[in-house]
Amino acid sequence: MFKSKRHESKSYLNLNYITFIFIYLVSSSIFVFLNNYFPILFFDVFNVNRFLLALMQFLAYSILLLRPAFAAITDKYKIKGYQRKYYIILSGYFLGLIYILMGLNINNILIYGVFLFLIYMLSTMLDVSTKSLVIDISPTNEIKKKYLFFICVGEALGKFFPFLLFFLLINNIYSIASWETLIICSFLLLIPLLSILPFITERSQTNIQVVQNPEDFRNSEDYCLDLPKNAKKIFVLLCIFVFFAFSDVIFIYPFYPFILNKFGLKNFNLFNFFLIFYFLISITSSAIGSFLIKRTKPKKIILLLIPIIGLIYFLITIVPFTIFVILYFLVCSLGTITNLNISVYIMKFKNGSKSVYFHIIASFRNLSTFIFLPLGTLLSGFIATEYLIIIGAFLLNISLIPLIFITL
Repeated sequence: MFKSKRHESKSYLNLNYITFIFIYLVSSSIFVFLNNYFPILFFDVFNVNRFLLALMQFLAYSILLLRPAFAAITDKYKIKGYQRKYYIILSGYFLGLIYILMGLNINNILIYGVFLFLIYMLSTMLDVSTKSLVIDISPTNEIKKKYLFFICVGEALGKFFPFLLFFLLINNIYSIASWETLIICSFLLLIPLLSILPFITERSQTNIQVVQNPEDFRNSEDYCLDLPKNAKKIFVLLCIFVFFAFSDVIFIYPFYPFILNKFGLKNFNLFNFFLIFYFLISITSSAIGSFLIKRTKPKKIILLLIPIIGLIYFLITIVPFTIFVILYFLVCSLGTITNLNISVYIMKFKNGSKSVYFHIIASFRNLSTFIFLPLGTLLSGFIATEYLIIIGAFLLNISLIPLIFITL
């Protein structure tokens, strides 16, 4: 009575692999400029008022708290018969436009704040819509992990191009002309996204047929129409866990200026040269993370890696440059593996096909960014970045407390 569409779905949806890569390549690139290199521009070149900058960040990041609302909108309302497709396309195109406008007005901190707000709004909608689509088209954990792997690949590649452009174009950190050239060249990274977005694939909601035999779903580890009896407790603990698991953003904004001032311009340029090869480590780490998920439970991996990451945070505040570079790449690798496992872990908490539960939990990552990133920017004017890194390590390890009590 039920006709299987598995083979058709596979050929129909595989085009999304390359689309997801480019979506996250561009969004990741934008955030490398925003959080890694713009702090140097603002702190060491423009010498902006850090209180004003923190206020702009605070207002911009407030939009991140609306992630569950964006998820609810994409769950409830269709555009031209599609649940996610046009949300992805529209938010992607407007994200590119706003980033260009921001780059052309980078020297005005107030205008920068307005565009920063819009960038976070559009990138949040893009991320919500894309990951909701992943949940929609992934009837099993295996398919879900495969899509998440390609998302990680896109994020890794997105960190390659900004590092390369910075290394090639910034010969003098204090040259405004060099920064303008860098920003204009960064616009070229938008071309792949704007070209590929129309090809995002999704089965039209008006033409949905039964995808597979209901018995297949009932036998699947992912089949869950009813939340567990202790769902409220698990939900609260997951939210607390995610909030503290990403609280280490408290030192992300002053971190690159910290490297520049601690090790000097020559070593900083050398560090940026090494960063060109970061994407290889990130892709490898994503593959390792996917492999580990198949061999053991995500919770065990997270419980193991978070204390190690916290320890490395402490060490990078005291070690010489050579050891710092090694530890930096190590912590980035472990962080990639950890984040992949966190995504898979919280995706287990769901109610049928509704993605809003995942996004409510994931929004606590945004809440953490909303609180700690502007706070770190503000405190960096009064507290040495080394202490902010140690505080970040402490906050990160707090996340282990609720995680221990989660049975999922």
